[in-house]
Formats: sequence, C-alpha cells, structure tokens
Amino acid sequence: MSLSAPATSDGHAALLAYLDVALLVVAAPIMLLIGVPAVGYLVGAGAWIALRAVGVVIDRVVPSLRDPRSEITLRLAYLLGRLFLLAIAVIVVRNGAGRDDGLTALLVVVFAFTTQLLTSFLTRPRSGR
Repeated sequence: MSLSAPATSDGHAALLAYLDVALLVVAAPIMLLIGVPAVGYLVGAGAWIALRAVGVVIDRVVPSLRDPRSEITLRLAYLLGRLFLLAIAVIVVRNGAGRDDGLTALLVVVFAFTTQLLTSFLTRPRSGR
C-alpha cells in the first residue's frame, strides 16, 4: 500500500461522489416534517438533482471528445448553465411562492453545492509525489 493511495476504496469514492444528492433525498421528509417550506425545498432539491444528472451525462460524453477545446467548451457551458438555471429556479420560487420558499431553495442549493465541493475535494485523485 502506498502513502499516496486514497484512503477510501473505489466503491466508497463513488458513494461520496453523490453524497450531496443522497443527503437531499434523505433529509427531504425530515425537513418537510419540521416545517421547512415545501415548495422551496422540493424545487431547490429537484433542480439540483436534475442538473447533477446532466453533469453525469456530460462527464460520460467528454472522454469521447477528441478536441480539448470541445471538452473545455462543453464543461464551461455546463458550469455556467447550471449556475444560471439554479439562480432562475430560486428567483422563480421566490416570485411564485414567496420569500421563505425562495430562501429555502437558495439554502438547499448552497448546502448541496458545499457538500459537492467538499466531497470532490476528498475524492479527487492525488498526485504521486
């Protein structure tokens, strides 16, 4: 076993990669039972999960691209598009269901993003130095 080997196995790394989605799904009934605005939570979580699914598809398509520019363009378009669509979802919820629902949707997205950022840091490949 080398010192640069990741602390988790491939199965655990795959589970960690989707921790944000799992936490949103597991927390949904608890949050709704304690009185969190349902529309805000469900729209925030739904938008996040749908856009994560698009990200999985893009991650599978990118290796088939031969041109590095195409790869960068596709990844950048996804990142900017995801940001834009999540912001639109929060704004639509805020305007349609009210301030509390908009804030809830925003908090769900921020929580999921933070969780994904942390898990991507923990599961990233380490250099062999």
